[in-house]
Amino acid sequence: MFRLVNSLFFACFSVVICLFFVDCQASSGDSDSSEYRDAETIIGRVESAQRNLSYEDYVVRITMNGIESHRVSHGFVNKIPTTLMQSLNGMPNGVINFDNQIVYIESDDKFYSVGESYFPNIFLRLLHSSAAEIKQRYDVYSLGQSRVADLIVDMLKLVPVDGFGYNLLLAVDQETGLVVQLDVSDVKGSLVERFMTVNLKRVEQNPKYLDNLIARIPNSLKQGNPVRSNEELTWSLGWLPDNFYVVRTNRHAVFGSDTSSEYILISNKFTDVSIYLTTHVADISVPVLTLNATTIYRQRISEKLDIAVIGQIPPEMARTIAQSIILN
Repeated sequence: MFRLVNSLFFACFSVVICLFFVDCQASSGDSDSSEYRDAETIIGRVESAQRNLSYEDYVVRITMNGIESHRVSHGFVNKIPTTLMQSLNGMPNGVINFDNQIVYIESDDKFYSVGESYFPNIFLRLLHSSAAEIKQRYDVYSLGQSRVADLIVDMLKLVPVDGFGYNLLLAVDQETGLVVQLDVSDVKGSLVERFMTVNLKRVEQNPKYLDNLIARIPNSLKQGNPVRSNEELTWSLGWLPDNFYVVRTNRHAVFGSDTSSEYILISNKFTDVSIYLTTHVADISVPVLTLNATTIYRQRISEKLDIAVIGQIPPEMARTIAQSIILN
């Protein structure tokens, strides 16, 4: 029995990995070049769908580290758009957005928030960005039609206007305006991760589990994240990517050690980047680590200090931010 299950697992894994590397070309390659819709109109339909439709979307997230399955439930609580993305395997971890508040879920009865925070992955960020925010961040190109999850879709390519960041390839369902596939690729065209619908269905009312989940969230988290005051730091940023701004700064001890850290959070309302200045404790053997679309870049900037840049940005962008640091 074990051998049978093991064989089935590796067979399925092989098929999905083939899709991971090959289907990204088929997605646009099968397009009918005679059917090009206006790119701005399509982006507007994506925003409208999130504001007006209720749906359940079963999504797989494919990365170099493996495959995850999620359910994205979108509805309205007290007429307010509400989205839940929850893992379908293992613990039911997830994240929920309602009334512009973001709450993370560790289990059915454990909820927490982390202050000024947006969605933790590019897929959900995109769904909850307005058409104006997307067009400010990206140049948008229509690539014609294709077919995803047995749906006729419009293909869009999003390229960062400043040259920094990931390129995005979107498949938008022509009937509903919902995004049913998102490919994230670096400047060289290599696929970093993919979100792909396997089953999408419209619903007339919220699933009971969504209403029940909202009811269990503590009122303290529903009232919004506290505004944190900024603190003076011993350093500053010499360069910010276009449209990025400083959200907050603070100073705190590093948990489990005697070292301290100074922190700056920057954002363009679409991508968050955290920058930490810490006391040097060990040599940096691997300066750049990537986990799916997230980059962790570390650099020693003096005999006693290290800088770390963490965010869903390409390594080149993280490196440029780190190298711009100015010690006061």
